[in-house]
Amino acid sequence: MLAGGITQQYPVNASGSRKDPPSDKQMMVYHRWKDMLAGLMPNADWLEIRRVSWWMGWMAGMLLGLNGAVWIALVDGLFGFMLAQGWSHYRNRRVDRRHVYKGVSIPAFLTKSPVWARLLSVSMPLLVFAGVLVFVLTGYMSWLSAVTLPGFVFLLLVWLLGRKPQSRYWRELVEGQQLLDGWLAGDDLQKAWSGAYLTQVNKIGSSDNPLIVYRIRLQGSDGKPRSNEGVFKLGVEALRAPALADGYRFVCLLSAKQKKKGAEQFDPSSVRLALGMDESCIPSIAERKAGEGLASLVADIAYAQTAFIWHKRAPLTLAHDVSADDSKAAWLLEIITPPQGGDSIDRISFDWLEGEGSPAETLRMPVFADLQDKFHLVAFDDAKLSDKGNKWRPDGMTHKKAFDDYITISKRFKSDQSAWVKCLPSKLNPPAPIYDYEKTQDCDGWQLHYLPLVLTAPATPADYERCDLGPLQPEARFIGLVDEGSDMAGLIWSTGSAPVRIDQLTGNTPLHRKYAEALIFKTLIDVLPAKASVNITACTPQSKDKPIWSIQFQLGNGATVEDARKQSARIQSSVGAKHIYWEWRSADSATVWLCDDPCLDVRDISHWNRRSKQKHLIELALSDSWGVAGVSDPSGRTPDVVSLGALPSNHDVLLARFQIPAGLDVDKPSRNIGKFLTSADYAYGRILPRGEEHGSNLYDMVLAKRSPFPTMVNADWDFARQSKPRMFPLGVDDMGKPVYWSMKDTFHLLISGKSGTGKSSIAQIVVAEALLKGHDIILIDPSKGCIDFTQWAKPLALAFVGLGQMRETEAVIAWLRDEMAQRVKLFSRYGVGSIYDLDKSQLNEEELAHTKPIDIVFDEFNSYLQEAGKTTQNPNRDIQLANDNAAVSATNNSIRRTMSALGKIVVQGRTAGISVILGAQRLTMDDMKPYNANAFFRSLGRILLGMDSTAGIISAQNLREANRLQQSLKGEGGKIPQGRGIFETAQGELLAVQTWWSGGQEKLAELFADRTPPQPIDYSRFMPSEAETYGEVSEDELSKLLSQGTDPQTAGEEINDMDELHDMLHHPDNNDADSEDGDDIEEVDW
Repeated sequence: MLAGGITQQYPVNASGSRKDPPSDKQMMVYHRWKDMLAGLMPNADWLEIRRVSWWMGWMAGMLLGLNGAVWIALVDGLFGFMLAQGWSHYRNRRVDRRHVYKGVSIPAFLTKSPVWARLLSVSMPLLVFAGVLVFVLTGYMSWLSAVTLPGFVFLLLVWLLGRKPQSRYWRELVEGQQLLDGWLAGDDLQKAWSGAYLTQVNKIGSSDNPLIVYRIRLQGSDGKPRSNEGVFKLGVEALRAPALADGYRFVCLLSAKQKKKGAEQFDPSSVRLALGMDESCIPSIAERKAGEGLASLVADIAYAQTAFIWHKRAPLTLAHDVSADDSKAAWLLEIITPPQGGDSIDRISFDWLEGEGSPAETLRMPVFADLQDKFHLVAFDDAKLSDKGNKWRPDGMTHKKAFDDYITISKRFKSDQSAWVKCLPSKLNPPAPIYDYEKTQDCDGWQLHYLPLVLTAPATPADYERCDLGPLQPEARFIGLVDEGSDMAGLIWSTGSAPVRIDQLTGNTPLHRKYAEALIFKTLIDVLPAKASVNITACTPQSKDKPIWSIQFQLGNGATVEDARKQSARIQSSVGAKHIYWEWRSADSATVWLCDDPCLDVRDISHWNRRSKQKHLIELALSDSWGVAGVSDPSGRTPDVVSLGALPSNHDVLLARFQIPAGLDVDKPSRNIGKFLTSADYAYGRILPRGEEHGSNLYDMVLAKRSPFPTMVNADWDFARQSKPRMFPLGVDDMGKPVYWSMKDTFHLLISGKSGTGKSSIAQIVVAEALLKGHDIILIDPSKGCIDFTQWAKPLALAFVGLGQMRETEAVIAWLRDEMAQRVKLFSRYGVGSIYDLDKSQLNEEELAHTKPIDIVFDEFNSYLQEAGKTTQNPNRDIQLANDNAAVSATNNSIRRTMSALGKIVVQGRTAGISVILGAQRLTMDDMKPYNANAFFRSLGRILLGMDSTAGIISAQNLREANRLQQSLKGEGGKIPQGRGIFETAQGELLAVQTWWSGGQEKLAELFADRTPPQPIDYSRFMPSEAETYGEVSEDELSKLLSQGTDPQTAGEEINDMDELHDMLHHPDNNDADSEDGDDIEEVDW
C-alpha cells in the first residue's frame, strides 16, 4: 500500500497527448493509491475515535498477534490501525470525492439506534466475553483475547446494524450531487452553474412525493465561493426540462439565507433548489406543529412562485409563530428583500398578494400585509394571535395592547376602504361609517350587525343598494341597506347561522325589523326598473313565533304596484319566501305578506298576534294564489272568496266558493289548479262539478291542508253484495263517497304498485267481489304462485296455475280463447251482441254453462313477461347448452303464444263476459310493445297505488293531472299510505281512491267458507309439448349431421333456428350424405 502510493504517477491519456484528460479508470486507479497513502500518513481521520473504522484496525491487528507476546499484539494492532486508516481513507472517497463518507459513529449508534439493535450489540459481545473468559481461566487463551474478541464482535455488530441508517443522509447527498451533475452537464446550464457543490439535502413530507430541498454552493475551480447572479439571471426555466426527464414536475429556485452580524441576509454564493413530483409535495403549514423553519421554507417557495409571475427576484422570509391557538398556525413573516432585481415590500404588499398566483395559493392560507408594511401575516381569519407579534408591530392605529386586536382593526380598516372602492362605481364615493354607533345583537345562534353610514349627496341608499355589497363583509350571510332619511343609511348584515330568507326570520326587536326591511328593500330595488324609488313605510311581524311579515311600501319615479306584481316570482325567490300574498292599496302603494307557513289553519290561531289578521290572510291567500297560478283578467283581478266553510263530515276539509271576474273563462281555474294549490299551500284540492246554482261565474272547491282520505277503510261486503251486478266498489274518494270499477265501461283492469302499497289487498277485494257476484275465476301466477289467493280463492277457481307452471299458463289461456270463441258463436246464433243480452230462459243447460262471467286473475304479470330470455351461442356443440337453449326457446315461444291469445281475449272478451285482471308491480306500454299488445294495454283500466312513476301507466293526456293528484295523496311522513292511489278508467276518467282493506286471507276464507267449489276445467288438450332435449352423439356424427344439407348455395350459413336443427338431427337429407365435414359452418346457435 505504501509502495503503491509512493510510486503512483499522475496518469497520461492513452493517446499520449497531455492535452487529453486521463480516462475515468486511470483516475480511479490513481486516486486509489494516493488516497491509501494519504490515509497512512497522520491526518484528521486519526482523531476520529468515535468511528468504527478507527477501532476496527486495532482490534483486527491485535487478533493476529494473540499467540505472541503482548508487545507483538500491540505492534500488530498499530499496523492494523494504519492499514485500516489507509483503506478507509480510500473507500470513503471512492464514490464521491466531494462528499467524503464519514463511516459509522459508535456514540450515534448507542443513542439513536432502535433498542433491540443496542441490546444485540451489547449482549453478543458479553456472551463472547463470557466464553473467552472460560478459555482464559483454563489457560487455553491469553487475557488479551478477553478484550479483543468481544471488542471485535461489538464493532462488527455496530457496523452491520448502523451502516445503513447512518449512511442514508450521505447517500442522499451523493445521489443529489450526481443528479445535479447530470442536469448541469448541458451547455445552457454549465456556465451559470459551474462548480455547483451540494452542501445540504432535506427531504420533507411523505416518501411517495417528498419535497426535496438542495442547498448548493457555487464555487470556482479554486474552490472559492463565486456569485450566484448568473444562476438567477438564467432562471428556473432552464432546469425544468432536465428535471421533468427525471420525473420532477415541480421545480423552484430559491435564494439561500446566511446570518451575518446577527441578522438574516442573502447568501451571495449559494442557492436552494426545491423539487417534487408535483406541487402537492409542498407541505401544509396550517398547524403550529409545522414549526418556524418549515413555515419559512414554504413561504420562500410561495413568494418565489409569485416572483416568477412578476419577473422579479424573490424575497426571503423569516417566519415567527404568533399563534395563541394550540393547533392552528399563525405566522408573522419578516420580508427580506433581495439586494437587486426584486420589489420593495410595499410593492409586494400591494401587487403580489391579490389575484391569481398570489403566495396564498401555495401557502393555502390567507396572507395579510401590515398597513405600514412592517410584516406579512399568514393566518386564517379565525386564528387567535398571541402578543408575541407586538415586537414587530408599528405604533398607531389603536391603543389596544393585544396584537390580535391590532390585526383585527387593521384588517377591517383596510378591507373597508378597499372593499367600498371595489364595490362602487367611480361616480359614488365610499360612505363614512360611524363606528361609535355600531350595534350588534346576538340572536339564537347568529348575530345581527348594524352600522350607520353618512352618504354624500345627491347619492341615495338605492344607489348603493344597486351595487354588490358582498365584499364589504365576506363572512356575512346577508348584507343590505335601510333608508334612514336625511342622507343617512344603515348598513345591516348577519353572520353565523343567520337566516337569509324572510320566511325564516322571527323576532320583534328594532334590529329584526330593520333586517326584514333590508331584505325586502334589496329585493324591490333589484326587480324594479332602474329609476324606481322605494320607500318602506311599515315592516311588521304578524306572528308571535312564526315568520309572517307584512311590509307596506310606496313606489316612486313612475314605478307601479303592477310592475312589482309582475315580478312576484322573482321577489319571492330573492327575498326568500315560500308564500307571497299581495294586498293592493293604490297604483303605487301595496302591502305584501311574506311567510313560510301562513298558519291559515284554525288550529294555528295561537301563533297570531291578532285573530282578524289570520282571517284576512286566509281570504287574501286564496284569491292571491289564483293570481300566482295565472288565473286573472287583464287588469290583474283574480277570483274572490265568496264563502268559506268546513265539511260536516271532516272539519279539516274546507269547501270554498269563488266568484270569477267577468270575462274570465270559467274553465281556466281547473287548468291551473296545481299552481293554485302550490301557491295556496294546500296539500289537496279538487274543483267540484258545477251545477245550476253556480250560475256563470261561481264554482266550488274542496281544499285540505292534508290528505282528506282515511288511512284505512275496511271492506263492506254487504254494500258490495247490494251494488249493481257490474259495479265493483273499490274504496272511497276525498269526500267519503264510494269509488266503483264499472265493468260496463272498463271491462279489464290492471292493478299495479310496488311492494307494501296495498296491491295484494285490492286484488283480493276484486276477486272476492267477483265471487260474491257469481262470477267464475281463474288464478294464474307462474312466477310466485298466487300466494295472496291460496288459502281462500284457490278452491273456488276454475283453474289455478302456480309457481313455474309455464306450460299450464299457456294451456289455460288457450282454453279461455276457445271458450270465448264458443260464447261468440252462442250469442251470434241468437242474434244478440253479447252474452249479457241473452234470454237465459231460452238456453239449454249446455248453453247456460257458457253464459257465466269469467274473471281471469293473472298476478305478477310483469314477472311472467320477464321469464323470456335469450339463447346462447354454442360453437362447441355442447349438448347441455343445446338443451338449455331449447328450453329458453320453448319458454319464449310459449309467452308469445300466450300474449297473442291474451290480447285477443282483452280486445274481444267484453261481449263474451271474460274479464282480465292483471296484477303487477309495474307494467307499462313499453313492456307490451315486444308483443304488439298496444291495443291490449289501452283496453285496461289502471289502478296505480303508491308513489311509483305514472309515466307509461297512466294515459299521456292525464299524466300532468295524475302526477299532481299523486303528490296530493301523501299522508304523514310524506308517504302515500297503503291502499291509496289513482284509478284511471278505460275512458280516461281520473280518480283518487283509498281502497278497501280486505282483512287478509283468513278473513276472506271465513267469508267463503260455505261456498261450494266449482268443477275444474279440463285444459289438457291445450297443453303445449315440452321442450326438445338432445342426448349425447359423437363428434363425427354431430359434424356429419351439421354438414348435411350444405351445398354451394348454402355453405357457410349459420343455423339459428331450433326447428331447423331438430329436423337435421331427426331427418337427415340422404342426398347430401357425401359431405365429409362441417368446416363450412361458421357458427351454430344451438
